[in-house]
Amino acid sequence: MKRSTPASSTSEVCEPTKKKRNYKERLPVLRTRMSPAGLYHFLHNEDSPLSEKQIQAIQEMGFGSLLLLQIKKVPGSLAYWLVSNYDPIKGCLLDGKLPILEEDIYLSLGLPMGPNVVIEASNGDKCPTYLSVLEKFKSQFGNDSIDVKDILAKLPTQKEGGDDFKRNFIIYIFFALLGGVVGNQASLKLLKSLANTDSISDFNWCNFIKRKLADQVQSWQKEEFETKQLKENWFGGPIMALVFVYLDRCVFK
Repeated sequence: MKRSTPASSTSEVCEPTKKKRNYKERLPVLRTRMSPAGLYHFLHNEDSPLSEKQIQAIQEMGFGSLLLLQIKKVPGSLAYWLVSNYDPIKGCLLDGKLPILEEDIYLSLGLPMGPNVVIEASNGDKCPTYLSVLEKFKSQFGNDSIDVKDILAKLPTQKEGGDDFKRNFIIYIFFALLGGVVGNQASLKLLKSLANTDSISDFNWCNFIKRKLADQVQSWQKEEFETKQLKENWFGGPIMALVFVYLDRCVFK
């Protein structure tokens, strides 16, 4: 997950200015259910280690960089500051000094930035292919209401990799890390782009993350600041991506 900046970098490195802080004051902490802990324990479970076929499946999808994940939680105070100061319209931090581009997400997280746009199903979507994939996905769990914990529990059992494992992996990481919602029920709309698991690496997942980030930050900021319910609103966006890009781009002195 370490960034290797190319000569044709899209933007300059930012050096944030240090300010004196009264550390006796408690900083706000972002309320979010987005956490890398579940993925970390799945990837590094000594009792049920990843099989070669599972590792190969993750790499084939273009998400092999996540195999190097070494963090269990997102720093809550930094996350709150980032979400509070991110401009979802211009896509930047620090009053435009630090733009967050698709290329930055790619360089920081190493995720696919292919030619195809990630599409989610609409409410009441009647696409036959999507409905077929949706039915097959639900059949793994035996019910229509699928908790994200159910998906996480299913992953270690699918040692052969395959289509079900690939779809479960993508749905889980975009619920828990890179997309997200407020509740515990997994959103299955992403299955519309997962019909052919061989083409998952052909999608622009960095663009999808950036779109999700803008939508969720805009919604959170409206609730957090316009309603004055400070520190009471849950953030349902890809906070880990924003934290990674920020720490990767900045030089701290």
